[in-house]
Amino acid sequence: MEKNKPDNIVWDETHEAYFAKLLPYASNLGSPIISIPNVDAFKKKGVDKVSKQFQAELKELQSRIKSFVELASETQKVYEALFKFEPIVGETYHLYKGKEQNFLSLVAPSEWNKEFLGSFRLNSDFKWVRQ
Repeated sequence: MEKNKPDNIVWDETHEAYFAKLLPYASNLGSPIISIPNVDAFKKKGVDKVSKQFQAELKELQSRIKSFVELASETQKVYEALFKFEPIVGETYHLYKGKEQNFLSLVAPSEWNKEFLGSFRLNSDFKWVRQ
């Protein structure tokens, strides 16, 4: 006669033995609850955090690119100007609009009446930095 076992008993009918001690988890009613961790919350928190970090890095890169483009443009503008002297690194020079070509001068804008485009200093990398 076959004896029915309650649901909370771990019984193997093919081997006719209790096998609760062989399970990798607890099987009786008093055992701790087995719960699956909420990885969705972890993923969302990770995605939010890394998204903010990427956005900050992107803004920094955009700012650096903008500065680079401005420096390159202004350096090119000064090098395309007419000047008949060798500029000294660290000195400030003034760019003026000429009739056919812009020109670089040592004369300050307050000392004469020409259309002033900006003051630039030659740095050690031979880039022209607006003053």
